[in-house]
Amino acid sequence: MEDGMAMKRRVNHILALLAAFIMALPLTGCHFRKLQDPSNSTYVRVYVDEVIKNVNTGFYNPDFVHPEYKRPEILRIGLFDHSDGHLVSDRYLRGQGDDERGHYYDGYITAAPGTYDFVAYNFGTEATIVGSEYDLSSMTAYTNEISPSLRSRFKADGNVTVPIRYDADHLFVANGDGIKVKTHMGPDTLRSNTGEPFFRASSVVQSWYLQIGVVGSQWVASAVCVLDGMASSVRLKDRDFANSDETALYMELLSGTYPDNFYPGLTDFHCIYTTFGTFGKLPNATNNLVVTFEFITTYGKRFEVPIDITEEFFKPDATNHQWLIISKIIEIPEPEGGGGGGGMNPSVTDWDDVKADIII
Repeated sequence: MEDGMAMKRRVNHILALLAAFIMALPLTGCHFRKLQDPSNSTYVRVYVDEVIKNVNTGFYNPDFVHPEYKRPEILRIGLFDHSDGHLVSDRYLRGQGDDERGHYYDGYITAAPGTYDFVAYNFGTEATIVGSEYDLSSMTAYTNEISPSLRSRFKADGNVTVPIRYDADHLFVANGDGIKVKTHMGPDTLRSNTGEPFFRASSVVQSWYLQIGVVGSQWVASAVCVLDGMASSVRLKDRDFANSDETALYMELLSGTYPDNFYPGLTDFHCIYTTFGTFGKLPNATNNLVVTFEFITTYGKRFEVPIDITEEFFKPDATNHQWLIISKIIEIPEPEGGGGGGGMNPSVTDWDDVKADIII
């Protein structure tokens, strides 16, 4: 009985000491903290430069048809390993907004702390294709070649030794090299190389306006042209197009009229024109820059007019405005016997050996 009472006293003594120890803990300076895990979610914002020559500004003739600007719906962003360029993480930015800096796209991307290269570009272009999207070193934008059946329709095909491709629509690209993702608690913001909490995207495609005068345009049922010496692709990492393969661009032409005396001595001057998209003119193109116009007339004849326009790219209109205003006039021959008929869908003969006259 006495041993039981002694045991009970010792237990009560131990419990009292333990309670005193717990009550004394705050006096040692310890305190409880809410546990937090590092976050891998990072906020990204990309502004898009929507001012594009010959698309929504800087027209040679505002009354003529020009490409319709379509604002991108989605941007794809990617973080690539800085050491070897392989894709680590990607997301699609669907959020949009406007502020004093312009129109932007935003969202979140998940990535562990590290050093990355950053690329953003608009998703859903019609003609422009992005290839090798998982490897930044070989990631390029390009357009497809025209179909063999379409190419076979052109007499110029025999003179063009490079692939003929469709022209490009605009691809807005933002870049960042050696971008840091740091350890952070809660969402953080990805910063550009300049330290700004956003990136800026601009198009890697140039829109050029091309025009040449035509006499006898009433005899033209359709007209197209092929322009060689152009870059076939552009690399997204550094926007380099100078080292790409050479290509020729296929373009369909429209007709236009100038009511005033655009050329001295000519009234109601007519022309054919187009606006085309290119990644750039190759500085090391092996051939002279030749544009070959090909016509189908209302009376069923088909013929071609090749013109060297190398010098046109060095004129102020080209360097300042991206206008190729060819200072020559193509004369379409009248039909034999003065007839024509056929409308816009005439019966078409084989290629005629006669070249159209060019008035200087």
